[in-house]
Amino acid sequence: MTSATSWSKAPDFTGDPERRAAVARATSDDKQFYLTGGLREIECRACHACVRVKKYSPYHTSVQWNADARTQCLELDGADNPAMVPTCSRLSASIDHGVAEGILPKESTHEDPTNPAR
Repeated sequence: MTSATSWSKAPDFTGDPERRAAVARATSDDKQFYLTGGLREIECRACHACVRVKKYSPYHTSVQWNADARTQCLELDGADNPAMVPTCSRLSASIDHGVAEGILPKESTHEDPTNPAR
């Protein structure tokens, strides 16, 4: 039986620096893809807040807000807790407009360039 000090959940490739570097690169690529893959900038037509958006389906939209957009948004700016506001109706209309104009796809077709099977 292996001692508790030598066991790890996943191999760390200490003895293989090339493999360790490759795993680190792949992990970094995965993180970058997960956080930013397929996101498009959309500007609210009412307050001009600029957010990053990805549509996974007609019913599932991911919106990444930044501090500037949050303070520019007329609906979120006055909210005590913006996390409790389901969405900004004006931004939703701007996203719908972006889909109608072809700026934003109805469903993301973005594929991970390092792993197209994803």
